[in-house]
Amino acid sequence: MKLNTVLSRTLGSLMFLFILVSCQDDFQEVGNGLVNASNFTSESSELDVVAYNRPFFNGSGVQTNGLSAGALGFYQDTIYGNTTASYLTQVGLTSYNPSFGENPVIDTVLIDITYYSTSSINAENETEYSLDSVYGNNPIKLTAYRSKYFLSETAPPDFTESAVYYSNDLQQFSGIEDRILFEVNSLVPSDEAVPNVAEGSTGTVDTTLVSPRLRLKLTDQNTKDFWKQAIFDQEGSDALFNSNSFRNYFRGIYLKAESIGGTGNYFLFDRANSGITIKYKSGPDTDREESSVRINFEGNSVIGYQNDFKAEVEAEVGTINTTEGDDNLLLKGGQGSMAVIELFGGPDSDDDGISDVLETERSKQRIIREANLEFFVNDDLINAFTNNVAVQIAPRIYIYNLETNQPLADYNADASVSSQGVVAAVGTSHLGPLRERDNGDRSYRIRITEHVKGLLNPDNENPATKLGIVVSQNLIFTGTGMIENTTDEDRPNRLPFTSIISQQGTVLYGTGANVPESQKLKLRIFYAEVSNQ
Repeated sequence: MKLNTVLSRTLGSLMFLFILVSCQDDFQEVGNGLVNASNFTSESSELDVVAYNRPFFNGSGVQTNGLSAGALGFYQDTIYGNTTASYLTQVGLTSYNPSFGENPVIDTVLIDITYYSTSSINAENETEYSLDSVYGNNPIKLTAYRSKYFLSETAPPDFTESAVYYSNDLQQFSGIEDRILFEVNSLVPSDEAVPNVAEGSTGTVDTTLVSPRLRLKLTDQNTKDFWKQAIFDQEGSDALFNSNSFRNYFRGIYLKAESIGGTGNYFLFDRANSGITIKYKSGPDTDREESSVRINFEGNSVIGYQNDFKAEVEAEVGTINTTEGDDNLLLKGGQGSMAVIELFGGPDSDDDGISDVLETERSKQRIIREANLEFFVNDDLINAFTNNVAVQIAPRIYIYNLETNQPLADYNADASVSSQGVVAAVGTSHLGPLRERDNGDRSYRIRITEHVKGLLNPDNENPATKLGIVVSQNLIFTGTGMIENTTDEDRPNRLPFTSIISQQGTVLYGTGANVPESQKLKLRIFYAEVSNQ
């Protein structure tokens, strides 16, 4: 048994909020003085790097607990293959040790799984919604079970560390498919607002609209009998006394997604606003009052991914060349694949931890104006994987420091920070989006100027020359999850949640011997040197 905050995207759907920031090419200030630009000449250089794949397709899982978003469905990736996502979560009551009154009788059980969406006001002054993080429009089957598997908050042996659960764990858990709570045989997320009906104390009925969600209204006797036994009959017992005792008693809910006919849809949902509401009436026969019990999705949870990837895709990353790099870099979200980039590699003649190449670059007297890595899309390989069917690839990729598992200094320099100190957006100066050149080449340009300046600093005795590249669901969320079967010394040992929660992919040229020179990944440095003229 393997034990062990990405994305609540409710800030007006922050999936892609970007501030256009122009790249400043003229740095005139040196030290505390200003230098006449005429004394300098602009130069550039290209340095070889090594880039290779690190896949997680069917071996190592990736951490999927600790997320504020859930994932469900069947994702069809024309490049890579298919992924099915299911979800196991603990639950909690809004209030504990409740009193249900005299002779409580259940009227209705409401199920809510809330989609991410944005709202706007139309010309008729009506609220309209647009779904976010929904992929595909074919139906899936969704079955909810009461789970008897206990998700621990802490990990053995001393239970002082937080528990970690991985994307391949659900297949190993026993007891997660106990009693069926509900089934949806044809689920396709809709962007329509959902009526919310509430009965007032005076008997009036108030109907409002709430944001798009899967809402089920269950009134069958089997459902009522189950929740009466599971909740109402436990009144006054230890089972409902507090959150710990309730989670030990009820354990959790397992949401199992299945494809229908080899197609489906995949979506993220807002865990904090999802759950089960049990409406009931209680009191003497002459004065019955309507009340409700809310069961929230809270506590620990885990997303389970089951991949069915193409054999040719798995073969492409079957042999990894860490010396000169791989020809192609396969980036895929979820339990997919990332790439490792090694800068300033090669021999270290004096064995001081600084490569000869980096020492040479440090000895040059230059003002660094820009440093970037440009990743070219290998459309030929994509077309081979897809049989020339047009596909949408990931619009963004994200780079991070594998030594610290944190964003680069360029990320912080490019971020827009709120008055509360929270990153609200990241511009295009650092993490450039997918772009297409006039000749048809597509690429992502990642500027790492500040990071390279730090590497070239002679006082930096432990330069972080190994970087990670992943696809990104949302650039403002930079937390990371563990990679199964890795240690603190391994690089990589953690993967950004922004990639773990995504299912998109792309295919890039790497640094192998078979890569065309014009599309090979290189570190480009633009700088100014003192002119003797």
